[in-house]
Amino acid sequence: MWPFRQKKPEIEQRAAFPSVTAEYLTHRQSALTLDGSAALSATVATAAGMWSRGFTMLDPAPDAGPLTPGVLASIGLDLALRGQSCWHVRIEGNELALHRVAYWDHVAPGRFHLHLARPNETETVRALAAEVMLLTINSAAETPWVGRSPFTMMGGSPRLMADIKGAIANAMDYTGRGLLPFPDTVPEEQQAAAIRGLKAGGSLAAIRSKADFSTNVGQSRGQEFRRVDLTPDLRQADLNPAVDGLHHRVLAAAGIPPALVTGSGNAGAMREAYRLFVLQTVEPMAPQLAPEFAKVGVTGMSSASMMASDTAGKARSVGALVKAGVDLKRDMKLVGWADD
Repeated sequence: MWPFRQKKPEIEQRAAFPSVTAEYLTHRQSALTLDGSAALSATVATAAGMWSRGFTMLDPAPDAGPLTPGVLASIGLDLALRGQSCWHVRIEGNELALHRVAYWDHVAPGRFHLHLARPNETETVRALAAEVMLLTINSAAETPWVGRSPFTMMGGSPRLMADIKGAIANAMDYTGRGLLPFPDTVPEEQQAAAIRGLKAGGSLAAIRSKADFSTNVGQSRGQEFRRVDLTPDLRQADLNPAVDGLHHRVLAAAGIPPALVTGSGNAGAMREAYRLFVLQTVEPMAPQLAPEFAKVGVTGMSSASMMASDTAGKARSVGALVKAGVDLKRDMKLVGWADD
């Protein structure tokens, strides 16, 4: 046997399918931009942002401790999108610290397996219930340990909103495009140059024969040089009323008055909607979450910072109380403008 037999090079299996990686990346890109379960629609993102910013402005009492504004913002975002937020309570130095948990398992009553995302790994921690701050809202009777997002409770409205936006985005690919015929007498190199120019300019030259064009399109030979527009007609779908109605319903189901994000610019309506959002959406959740907040020494949540900027509303309240005969000093205390 020849001792210097040449070894065949190993063939990379993926080389047999050179387009697999490109197709996978294209699919992932389209999923992240068009799929409602992966990418948020503007309405869902608006609601989630309102929850996150609302929790950021809450005032923990008597001391914030580890509930920093960043932690509160993450809690609001988790509650809006997942219906629950889980944190691992640790002692770092002489202070409590909260670490955000990506996902968790209930292995036994009062026992958890926590999974914390890290840049290069996932940290798994076994913890007792006293070490875990698990905030849950909208629980069902059959699964009281699992929270539900407002978007889960409202059914398919958020997904329908994303589907409509995805349909419009798909239609935009054909906007400005069309078919343009080429006579058979045009040389091949000129046809190639014309096709490149048409593609760059937004039109698509797809038919090269006069006869084929007149046969396929069904036009007479006198009209065979007319450009056929491929731009879709979305007027028949009448999407604007459907989108506006879905937008308002999704916001209302998430606890956000639609007037708060209206485009009309009515400042008075927006102020009243802001008060309604604070008093009926953000504040009622604080007592519900109080047992879990108590694990880090927080006994209450106040919306004083959120309402402090509403000077016009407080001034009207003081004026109404004074007219009703209430002492001015007491009025100032009731609206939060007195220190004692």
